Amino acid sequence: MVSKISRTKADLCMLLVACIWGSTFVIVKNALADIGPFLFLGIRFILAFFVLAVLSYKDIIKIRFSTLGAGALLGFFLFIGYTFQTLGLKLTTSSNAGFITGVSVVLVPIIYALVHKKKPTLATSLTVIMAAAGLFLISVPLGSFILNYGDFLVLVGAFGFALHIIYVDRYSHQHNALAITGIQVLFVGLVCLAIGLVIEPVPARLSFNALLALVITAVFATALAFLLQNYLQKYSTPTRFAVVLTTEPVFAALAGYWWAGEHLGLPGLIGAAMILLAMFLSILFRKS
Repeated sequence: MVSKISRTKADLCMLLVACIWGSTFVIVKNALADIGPFLFLGIRFILAFFVLAVLSYKDIIKIRFSTLGAGALLGFFLFIGYTFQTLGLKLTTSSNAGFITGVSVVLVPIIYALVHKKKPTLATSLTVIMAAAGLFLISVPLGSFILNYGDFLVLVGAFGFALHIIYVDRYSHQHNALAITGIQVLFVGLVCLAIGLVIEPVPARLSFNALLALVITAVFATALAFLLQNYLQKYSTPTRFAVVLTTEPVFAALAGYWWAGEHLGLPGLIGAAMILLAMFLSILFRKS
């Protein structure tokens, strides 16, 4: 009989997932020098789908017709998130991309309030203002009021991820978790691959950086990360997991510093701290 996993062990495993997700920003950025963003995402997500299918085929075969529709909608938001995040990574640092992607956590309650035509709470408004100020400090050069274009693209991706979170909350409980996840992953892979084959040159061979990034992001950052998240969520709480995952941009910044020599500077560090605090407060004040 398999012993029950403690809440602490579950949280530590999710910390590993956050580390993997954060580290992939600099890995993907390096790979994009050798392969187009759409081809990269297409191969990554299709490969991830096959890994999911092999590791959890009993769940994948539970796909119903209704799951296809819900999964495609969620896949569309995921497509927006990953596409703009990856396009932005070509034009900004992995550190910036990690922190700006984290803004999606703060955007969730404000978008939720707008969708349901409710007035945002004071706590929600304060966290949005804090995140916006942090975004300004991390993205806008001194003496300028123009948002870096790469950072702007990543911010659009953050809106995609925020919408994905909101609609996962609406649809996930109605379907098998891994089945609907598989549909989302396959949707992103097929759409990105189709776009990439039309508008991007197909590389004659994949470089080591591109192959390494594809394996790490497809196998570890997508398939295994989703499996871990789905398996471990019953041993902890959504709030605890969300708090643990706020460390993702920290790992992105550390990876950018160690592997790419990226430096945020004092204004950037202050902005990053404000975004992290806004993420943390947004989670703590969010109602179940």
